[in-house]
Amino acid sequence: MFGASLSFVNWDVFEHGVVETFQRHRPFPEEGEQPIGFDLHCKADKTFHAKMYRLSDLSDSPPTGLAPWRSGINDFLSHKPYPGSWDGVDHKGEDREIVVMEYVDVPEAVRTWIEEQQRKTNDTQGLKWFYGVFTKPKDENDNIYHTAPPRPTQPAAGEETYQAPAIPDKDKIVVFPGAAVYENAPLWVAAGSNCERPLSTLEKYKPSVIEDSVLGWVVEHTKPQRDHGKRDITFKVEAMYVTETYDAKRSRLMWEKLHRTLRRNDRKMKKEERLRAKQEIEHGRVKDEL
Repeated sequence: MFGASLSFVNWDVFEHGVVETFQRHRPFPEEGEQPIGFDLHCKADKTFHAKMYRLSDLSDSPPTGLAPWRSGINDFLSHKPYPGSWDGVDHKGEDREIVVMEYVDVPEAVRTWIEEQQRKTNDTQGLKWFYGVFTKPKDENDNIYHTAPPRPTQPAAGEETYQAPAIPDKDKIVVFPGAAVYENAPLWVAAGSNCERPLSTLEKYKPSVIEDSVLGWVVEHTKPQRDHGKRDITFKVEAMYVTETYDAKRSRLMWEKLHRTLRRNDRKMKKEERLRAKQEIEHGRVKDEL
């Protein structure tokens, strides 16, 4: 049996806090329904099985640790900021959590996205490579020091470029902090859903709901039963496609205009106050000279 579900409220947020770079917020109501003022066109969800480890487990042998991958995982994590576990939680130090999955259990669209990011390692602009893909050890003495190369791509017409043979996905694992899911959450649930086309379009994927949006979130997850030597967990990803209703948009635009006006008036008042203060200082200086 898996640990108790932490549906809707992640108490670790209050106990441990989140990383400073985590700027995302649950984009839809706690009960998972569409946001008020928006039309829900479709939604999809899917539950995934994985394992969750702490960095303190890296030196331990499987199944409670990740010793064969210790060097590779340490190297992978050291070159990027830690984006947090679920909801950006940061347990800090050796208690930081990482998720491990069989690579073949990751949806094909997510695997493609991961490898597209991996191929951009020389281009730091927009790089979101928070997923480390590693081969499985061939025997008990095999240690993994580096991430696995992405699957070969088809060479351009007339191009003859040697590419190493593809490593079967069943022979790989993927390691990632939980918050990495928010870089591509809709892709986790798009395939086979009635929402496949919009959820596969990450250009519409937003961290918060606005006008015409695809939203995604890890709505439920479990904790490993570490006291019993278990590392198994599940996590459920939900995504939806919504558009703002006419009335809601009109109301939003009205309030945005009002807020802009108030901010503009506030800036004007502060500017006038600074000008009066300056004039009073200048006037007082002239009087003193007389």
